[in-house]
Amino acid sequence: MLVLVFAFVMPPVWRDDDRLDALLERVVSHPLPPETSEPSGRRFTDFGRTMFGGNGDYCDYLIKIVLQTKLTQEEIRKYYRKATIRGAEENATISLSFEDSGDTAGRRVIVEVHDRHGSDWDWRCT
Repeated sequence: MLVLVFAFVMPPVWRDDDRLDALLERVVSHPLPPETSEPSGRRFTDFGRTMFGGNGDYCDYLIKIVLQTKLTQEEIRKYYRKATIRGAEENATISLSFEDSGDTAGRRVIVEVHDRHGSDWDWRCT
């Protein structure tokens, strides 16, 4: 009986974990803007329901990376306005926040990539 429960419950979980991993791969393989680096490889991923408001039967995916750049905020915004990162069903949403580090290496940019997909029976999203 336990095997049947496991066989029914886990495939949607594995599928959504794979979707999150695939989104992370697309985010980190997207070329960085000029004069920009990811100095420490600090990446954050999250997955769940109602992370970005609303209610319903869907899963939210979040990828966050921290970059260091010498570009201005406007140059970074312009670059990421043109960027397209494919989500599970449609293009993912990209948002930016800036922290002026005060050092000669430039400012920190936090790039957040959000995606949403129907839960397809993943118990974490219903």
